[in-house]
Amino acid sequence: MEYFIGAMSTMILLFFVGKFRSFAESNKQLVNMKFSQSHMHEIVKPLLPPTLFIKKKLDTQALKHERKTNVRVIIVDNHAYWVKDNIFYMADMDDNFIDRETTRVVDTMGMDKVELDKMLFIMDRLTEGNEDDRSGSGD
Repeated sequence: MEYFIGAMSTMILLFFVGKFRSFAESNKQLVNMKFSQSHMHEIVKPLLPPTLFIKKKLDTQALKHERKTNVRVIIVDNHAYWVKDNIFYMADMDDNFIDRETTRVVDTMGMDKVELDKMLFIMDRLTEGNEDDRSGSGD
């Protein structure tokens, strides 16, 4: 008789535990929690400083070689202008090609204000902008 009471109390206890477990599992399906790394990053992102997300420009060996070998040229009024070794050059154009025989250093000392403003505009355009101006996707 004492075993019968222990067995019955165990059966009743297992019955209630089973019911409670199925009730908890049904409630668990209603709440869908995301714990992915990207979701956590989106939650924490406003708390982080924005300087963490700025990509640094890499100074690769290919970019160094390109800077050494290539020169930026701007063509204005049938004249080509470029800067090489910190010297401002100009040459005449001959059918979409630079006439190398007419290459000369730009003398800004003898220019009037209009010509000087034009040369400053050209110099700004030569020295500004994206260094990677090859129209590639960058990937």
